[in-house]
Amino acid sequence: MRMNKKIKTNRAQKNKSPMYYYIYDSFLNEKTYQTTLAKIETRLTDLGINGKINRLSFLKNIQQIIFEEAKRGVKTLVVVGNDKTLGQILNIVVDLDITIALIPIGKNNHIAQLLGIPEGEPACDILSSRIINHLDLGQINNYYFLSSLVIGSKQISLECDNGFWINLEGKNNLITIANLEKQEGISIDPTDGKLNIIVANQQKKWFKTRTIYSYFAAKKIWLDRRKPVSIFLSDEKKIVKSPASINILPKKIKMIVGKNRAF
Repeated sequence: MRMNKKIKTNRAQKNKSPMYYYIYDSFLNEKTYQTTLAKIETRLTDLGINGKINRLSFLKNIQQIIFEEAKRGVKTLVVVGNDKTLGQILNIVVDLDITIALIPIGKNNHIAQLLGIPEGEPACDILSSRIINHLDLGQINNYYFLSSLVIGSKQISLECDNGFWINLEGKNNLITIANLEKQEGISIDPTDGKLNIIVANQQKKWFKTRTIYSYFAAKKIWLDRRKPVSIFLSDEKKIVKSPASINILPKKIKMIVGKNRAF
């Protein structure tokens, strides 16, 4: 009887999905990253938080894979890659009850810096510490973003919270709509339930150029123009065309962050 009971327990443990599930970006297949990955995997094993690994590929339906792992009980999804990798995964897991973590590798890791997560092996210790914050998430049309959007155009009109307008004319306007960002010494908090609008206007006088900054906040923003405007999503490094509905989703995702985060 004891032997049968032990066999059943082992089978249950074998079928149980690991708590941590790792998604590797496809660019990590390059030889230049193999040493870094080996160090990361060794450190994860030492910390007792290693788990199943899946590598992104155009041949895989990563959305289906993640949904299946979530059903099996995965509690923490670890994105191993850069800002673009994180942006892609966030758009898949936004409605799942799962904690997101990040191990940044390579270039374009601005979001990781803001979250207080160092690159490579040291990020494993942040993961192990499990400091979890409920973070706001921005949404533009059918896309989600954690950091910011950038809009540049000669004439821009934004309707904010159905109550006030931001109207810009001229050639040197740049608008950043940020949820998580650090700009001109100002840290933007992704837990305050609002989008921060930063307007940068370059003014030329004689032979000098200076940039004037204006700051606004809103929960809902509408951008509409007869001629489409290009909107740059900083997370995924992609372009979305107007018209665009932009809003904030408070406390939408759970993320593991570092003590040295920017908010």
